[in-house]
Amino acid sequence: MKSLFVSLALLLSSSLFADQVDFFQVQKVKKNDSLNIRSLASHTSEKIGSIPSNALCVKNYGCGKEIRFEALMQMQEETLKAFLAQAEPEWCYVEYEGKTGWANQYYLEKSVSVCK
Repeated sequence: MKSLFVSLALLLSSSLFADQVDFFQVQKVKKNDSLNIRSLASHTSEKIGSIPSNALCVKNYGCGKEIRFEALMQMQEETLKAFLAQAEPEWCYVEYEGKTGWANQYYLEKSVSVCK
């Protein structure tokens, strides 16, 4: 439990004040292709889902080690530890159509749509 509080303190001191995006849209993906959602923040990890090239409302839970407050409050201690251990600067933890995992930030930009 102590380690959880230390992790929370580190997160609160750095990431909660960062300029964060609620939703992404996919960019730079060919029209007939899709963006992979992966189990870990690595292009070699297991593919657990995909996001179409024209997707506009991809939920952002955080990029790199900057986790969004909403996600932080929902995570169990083990999940938070896994997030911090897996986080890489160029990867974002996202959700699309019920699938949650890691997507490469290069293919994501702030959504221009109104998303809920």
